[in-house]
Amino acid sequence: MSDSTTPPPDPDDAPATLGGVLRAAGASAPRVLTAPAGSDVPVRGTVIHDPGDRLPDSPGGVLLLVGTDPADPRRLALLGQAAARGFTAVVVKRRGQDIPRFVREAEVQGIAVLAADDDLPWRTVDAVLSSALSGSGGPEFTPAPLGGGELYALADHLAAAVGGATVVEDLAQRVIAYSSVPDVRIDAFRERGILRRRVYDLPELPMQRGQYRRVLASPGVVRFPAIGEELPRAAFAVRAGTLPLGSLWVIEPESGMTEEGLAALAETARLAAPHLLRLITLPEAERRLRRDALLSLLTGSGAVTEEASALLGLRRGSEFRLLALAPPRPVAGHPGPTPSAAAAATLLEHAESELVRQCAAHRPDATVAATGGVLFVLLPQAGALHAGRRFAEAVLTAVRRAVSPDVTAALTRAALDVSEPASLRREAEAVLRAVAEAPAGAPVAMAPDVRHRMLLDRVGDELERDPWLRPAEVAAMLAHDALHGTGYGPSLTAWLDEVGDVAAAAGRLQVHPNTLRHRLRRVRELFGLDLDDPDVRLGAWLELRRAAGPRAR
Repeated sequence: MSDSTTPPPDPDDAPATLGGVLRAAGASAPRVLTAPAGSDVPVRGTVIHDPGDRLPDSPGGVLLLVGTDPADPRRLALLGQAAARGFTAVVVKRRGQDIPRFVREAEVQGIAVLAADDDLPWRTVDAVLSSALSGSGGPEFTPAPLGGGELYALADHLAAAVGGATVVEDLAQRVIAYSSVPDVRIDAFRERGILRRRVYDLPELPMQRGQYRRVLASPGVVRFPAIGEELPRAAFAVRAGTLPLGSLWVIEPESGMTEEGLAALAETARLAAPHLLRLITLPEAERRLRRDALLSLLTGSGAVTEEASALLGLRRGSEFRLLALAPPRPVAGHPGPTPSAAAAATLLEHAESELVRQCAAHRPDATVAATGGVLFVLLPQAGALHAGRRFAEAVLTAVRRAVSPDVTAALTRAALDVSEPASLRREAEAVLRAVAEAPAGAPVAMAPDVRHRMLLDRVGDELERDPWLRPAEVAAMLAHDALHGTGYGPSLTAWLDEVGDVAAAAGRLQVHPNTLRHRLRRVRELFGLDLDDPDVRLGAWLELRRAAGPRAR
């Protein structure tokens, strides 16, 4: 028996068009094999059909030919039957086959043929088209940008309208998006769910699973009273067609939900459906497009086009940040075995895979790309710094657990100019270099946390690049130490580090203060270093730090 999954709307309403629906479906849309009547033909609903069932009349319908082999000549008659009953298009799965006869017959009958992705379940194909149909808005429809920030914007809008914290969850109870509107009602359970990006079964809330079952089974708003410290909530299932995608939850204000608030909840759930569906069906091809777009911006090799900005969710006037993670890798001057290039590449690949999974679950609008042995995550719609840090720390913890406790991470400043990713990359790499030898478990670092180390690294680079800048007196002193086994270099370093405090420096070197004074006199006599000149002291100290390698800095 045929199942009309999206009944036709009121005939007085202007119908959507085939082209509008396919544009609204975006990357998940079936591919057009032929459209003999063009793309402006009306579309009013989808119908799932099993072989052998009688076709219903469905003007403007899209027929999903489930279980039908379009390469079978016996199925050609279906096209004439569908056209006679008013269908606009049929959807098939080719299963790797060419179907020229099927396409030619469709052209004769004047009906469009669409090919769905073989790996996409029919129920999801129906959901994609149904969701696109409900929001296509006719032939002038322009799909939303592919940044993923729309769900956060919808959560903010509902929270502001109702006065309570809002979250969007998928079917695994993972928090996909949440509101960040200040001064709205919230409780500890919602805060915990947002921080963990997931709502777990809580011993103090044994009825939680039943609540989710009620929401997903209900066609309308479901309200839950306060229980202990949990504030009252209202929820609505997010669906695309008949396919449940997740749920939308809002904490009720002290005065309770108004009719306007209940209507806003239902409308927000409807608007959230296509965005949540896209996150579920986002194909690998689109992920590669986003990754390649980010790489071109990070390396400065690509123009900052409107298409690339939309693909990455970068909007004019909206802040974004870069998160960078570096798996363990050899550091100049670091003792111990050096991992092979193959082992380092495997480690990077493992870390990238885990990072992609974490972002898909918690920040689906983020884009991940690897270059130069570093993993970069573009975070559009960056919002408040504390939210960015919280996400970065959560991701870093997960990657360390899966890959290595020695993974380090850097979070950049927020930027507004879409041409800045390359600059943010340099900032992130400088921070990662500064924390390369941080102890295991060190937090995510930002430039202000390690600016002094970054400055020393930059000066050290200049001294490496132009050796004539280095004080020749220090080079002679270090060469003398190496040849004769003396300790003038470490003695001068300790004294400079302790800002001229002989007692403190001697204690650090475990020598008598008079011994240190003697060494400093000999430094002046043997190598001509005027330690009374502050500029000489600074130049000598910088060269000594550079020569000592990263561990000293």
